[in-house]
Parts: sequence; structure tokens; C-alpha cells
Amino acid sequence: MSNYPKYEKYSRHDKQKKPGFFARLGIFYQNSRRILKIANKPSRKDYFTVFKICAIGSVVLGALSFVIQLIFSVALPIG
Repeated sequence: MSNYPKYEKYSRHDKQKKPGFFARLGIFYQNSRRILKIANKPSRKDYFTVFKICAIGSVVLGALSFVIQLIFSVALPIG
């Protein structure tokens, strides 16, 4: 006889009945209220920092795609 623990207790699936639709909806509502209560609005400085990062990323991706398109149009002319 081995001393290993019972593996049923580590099962991912609980043997209990899952909550119904309205119970899950209530839990979702409670979790949403809790998140909105602790969330805070970003400051103007934070907003512009994120905006600058996104703008720089868009410019870099646009330039990269333009260079790739230019290389393929010169290397593989159609017609």
C-alpha cells in the first residue's frame, strides 16, 4: 500500500453542483462593483505618456511596413 495522497482531492472538476445562471450573474455583478470601486482615473500625465507610447509604436510600425513594401516593390516588380 502506498502513502500517496488521494488524487481525487486534486481534481480540477468539483463534484458539487455548479451555480445557476442568476447566481453567476450576481457574482459577476459583485466582482464588477468591487473592481470599479477600487479603480481610479489616470492622471493627465499618465494619459499623455500612454498616448505618446502608442503614437511612437504606430509610427514605427507604419515606417517598417512602408520600408518592407518598398523593398518588395523594387525586388519583385509586377508586370
